[in-house]
Amino acid sequence: MDKPCFELKGSLFTLTVLQLFEDDLSLLETQLKERIKMAPGFFNHTPLVIDLHELPKDKQELDFFELRELLLSLSIIPVGVKGAEKSLYIRLEAAGMAVLAEAKTPRQKTPDASPKQELPKQEQPKPEVQNQEIESNDESVAEKELESAPEQAPEQPASGQPAPQSTSKPAKIVKQTIRSGQQIYAPGGDLVIIGSVSTGAEILADGNIHVYGTLRGRALAGVQGNQAASIFCHSLQAELISIAGIYLLSEDIQEDKIGASVQIYMKDEKIQIELI
Repeated sequence: MDKPCFELKGSLFTLTVLQLFEDDLSLLETQLKERIKMAPGFFNHTPLVIDLHELPKDKQELDFFELRELLLSLSIIPVGVKGAEKSLYIRLEAAGMAVLAEAKTPRQKTPDASPKQELPKQEQPKPEVQNQEIESNDESVAEKELESAPEQAPEQPASGQPAPQSTSKPAKIVKQTIRSGQQIYAPGGDLVIIGSVSTGAEILADGNIHVYGTLRGRALAGVQGNQAASIFCHSLQAELISIAGIYLLSEDIQEDKIGASVQIYMKDEKIQIELI
């Protein structure tokens, strides 16, 4: 008998989830482009799951062909759809979209405690881009109360490293572990996490990021283009790290830096990781 040339296995991956609130694809395109500008490297050929749970039933009659082409035009790879009505399954399959079954009934959405950017009065809510583990136990937990404090002096960089730029806003301080599926953003300033960042979580800041714990999720500093931003963490085990849109994946991180206390910064358009 010939030796098998393949084997089918079950596996677990962390994927980005696009939570839809409206069926306006033109508005979706505009707002996605705004989000991509914050971290273009992060969204380049990113596999994505479309979640319809928060989309009212009367708005789920989307043109899935058009939605798929829209995402592909932005270099986003649609993997499949979850939360769709059974009546849509044939249309989804015809559009080349996989239908993802739910392991359990999703929890009721809890209002996000983190500050959101104010929208013009007539503007529709922005689509929520989250990170969740497919086939997970739905670890997403609503963010607890976020506490702000006056911005602290940034940590002194090692000699020869670029000094992080000062920011105009106080640092955003979060005193909790960031769970899988959560996203924390500090617009206009630094982000301080007094706790760890779980796999499947995402933290972003216009300034520097400080993690006083283990960084296992995704950390994006200087998302508005600040190349002088840095990321500091007590234990580096990240899925992705990014400065001003330039990023490294976990497999690109040197082995001697994994699990170590490090500073991550940009030099000559490349990500540098240095022990501290």
